[in-house]
Amino acid sequence: MSATVSLQDITLRPAIAADVDWGAPLMFASGPALFSYVFASEPQEAKETLRQAFGFEGHAFSFDHAQVLEVADEPVGLIIAYRGNVKRKAEEKVQGVMARILPLKKLPGILMNVADLTRIKQAVAMNDYYILSLSIDPNWQGRGLGTAILKDAEIEAKELGCRSICLDVPYRNDRARALFERLGYQITASRTSDRFQQATQAGGLHRMEKRFV
Repeated sequence: MSATVSLQDITLRPAIAADVDWGAPLMFASGPALFSYVFASEPQEAKETLRQAFGFEGHAFSFDHAQVLEVADEPVGLIIAYRGNVKRKAEEKVQGVMARILPLKKLPGILMNVADLTRIKQAVAMNDYYILSLSIDPNWQGRGLGTAILKDAEIEAKELGCRSICLDVPYRNDRARALFERLGYQITASRTSDRFQQATQAGGLHRMEKRFV
């Protein structure tokens, strides 16, 4: 394992639209099968869709819900997270963004897959905190940066008065599951569907949660 990065060298800042060229590919790399499913597209097309969507404001995949982790001013990580009430509003705007950047013929497939994901995932309470995506540059993994950005998210969640923080982890992502379990997260539900399993080969999704109260 590489040496842990000193906390003095780590900073977090709000993402900006100009982060798209490195931020969107990094986010996509954290779950290519999942993003391909959401956008009902082959991986390369889904990656481009995410890149375009990242620059629009207000929706679930937008830069304005993201925080950038930097080491000595170099961006090496990204997290998208929000309170449950913000998540709900942000998700409602996704369809409108997709309609602006994709052919109309793609929308039925997207709506079917999103509906399937909605059945698989547990709802997030309005006063809970949800992490949509957490990604660290592969060249910087194993140095404690995932833990650092996650702990910062927990601090923000507590400051917002949230009761808990949660996220979804694919069945087969043992590395991520081990990290979250080590930091006190527990599996509260595990769900899948034939459609999701066949399309993603991810098995299903674990909802992992850490309660504060």
